[in-house]
Amino acid sequence: MAEESISHHHNHVGSANAANQKKVLIAAVITASYMLVEIIGGLWVNSIALVADGVHMLTDAMALALAWWGFHISQKPANERMTFGYQRVQILTAFINGFTLLLIVGGIVVMAIQRFLEPQEILGKEMFIIAVIGLLNNLLVFWILHSGDQHNMNMRGATLHFLGDTLGSVAVIAGAIIIYYTNWTPIDPILSLIMAVIIGVGAYRLTRESAHVLLEGVPAGYEIRDIAEDLECHFDYLTAVHHIHLWAIAEDQVMMTLHAKTDLAHINDQTLGEIKRYLLEEHKVHHVTLQLETDWVVELQES
Repeated sequence: MAEESISHHHNHVGSANAANQKKVLIAAVITASYMLVEIIGGLWVNSIALVADGVHMLTDAMALALAWWGFHISQKPANERMTFGYQRVQILTAFINGFTLLLIVGGIVVMAIQRFLEPQEILGKEMFIIAVIGLLNNLLVFWILHSGDQHNMNMRGATLHFLGDTLGSVAVIAGAIIIYYTNWTPIDPILSLIMAVIIGVGAYRLTRESAHVLLEGVPAGYEIRDIAEDLECHFDYLTAVHHIHLWAIAEDQVMMTLHAKTDLAHINDQTLGEIKRYLLEEHKVHHVTLQLETDWVVELQES
């Protein structure tokens, strides 16, 4: 019986994260510089949609700060207490961002319903001016974030926040135009509810995906049964592959443990190396702990 486990350095954060971190910091500064304008302006013109957009920007600034912290911490090297490093912090921040967005959506819905029940006068012209400036701000930030690595869940979470903000600004502008020319104020809470639905769908997906990683579920695109059958077909000396566990430390760091039954002639380091290389090249499994066993070992384990 032979066993091999990964003992080398488990921190694989590249230059992409450093670039993402810089983009997130710039976006956070821009956002923080304008969020109070929308909140105060929304209260002044009495627009719930504008206030909601401003509050969303406030939480975006916090979300970006959290995302920046996630990138920063994830670059710390592995140590004896954190043997895989801190890469999963990015997944945690993505989950927090997604969950926070869901809470925001709930608040917007409540405010919109209250406005339906108690309509109020809205200053359409002033609302339009503030919303246009907000749109330009959001487009700039969205462009900065979208130019980053969208395969990274933490970066995707930050970008999602500003996609919602950009759509929100467009909706507020449309609402301001309608209110200015028709004085039909119900459009304000209606647009707020539309924004809530759009943002909520993306937030739910982000929360679900990040939670799946945190719960160590099988990564998307991987099928345990397919991998086992492929190994048995590709290596004729493997007669059974079982006890497979597959999960991810981070989005690009997939882990696997498995047992494989073979004959005594293949209980060696060369067999271990061949199987590991194949799993990396064909299935993108980066870290493998593989136990080779013979019929005698299997019978002993089952007895």
